[in-house]
Amino acid sequence: MTQRPRGIEHIGFTVPDHDAAVSFLKEAFGATELFSLVRKSDDPMGADQLNQKNGLRPGSAIVAVSMLRLGNGPNLEVFEIDRPGHQHPLGISDVGMHHVSLNVDDIDAACARFEKAGGELMSGPYALTGQEEGQGNFGRFGLTPWGMLIEFEQFETPIQLDEDASEERWYPARES
Repeated sequence: MTQRPRGIEHIGFTVPDHDAAVSFLKEAFGATELFSLVRKSDDPMGADQLNQKNGLRPGSAIVAVSMLRLGNGPNLEVFEIDRPGHQHPLGISDVGMHHVSLNVDDIDAACARFEKAGGELMSGPYALTGQEEGQGNFGRFGLTPWGMLIEFEQFETPIQLDEDASEERWYPARES
């Protein structure tokens, strides 16, 4: 058994409206809901239960949380938390995790589906540069309805790794 992680199992994020976010993720990305740990019809889980486990701040409570499957990559854990004095979503210039990048086969189709579901696209698609530059390699950012930054990346040409790189960059397997 190795001490090294096998990879990312899930990415958790907090949204202002759990049900609306889950619906958006299903419509925009074809995500499937696996299970709900806490439902809105349940009693909320407060900081008194969770502060020592996950740092839930005093006065906050988990109202709903579900695990979703998204293609051939990490699962998504979607939280709605009653959080008095909440802050705005992190942006790319803030400290902390600020965006999720999705590897897509057709950036135009993926972005159209995202926009149709209620996402807001930024400029692009744009040709990737630097070591990601190549024929058919494009990127584009968008914002979910709750303000989370999503990046779409399409790679048709292999990227250039550093000469001393000891591993390949991981990509989700293509669906058959």
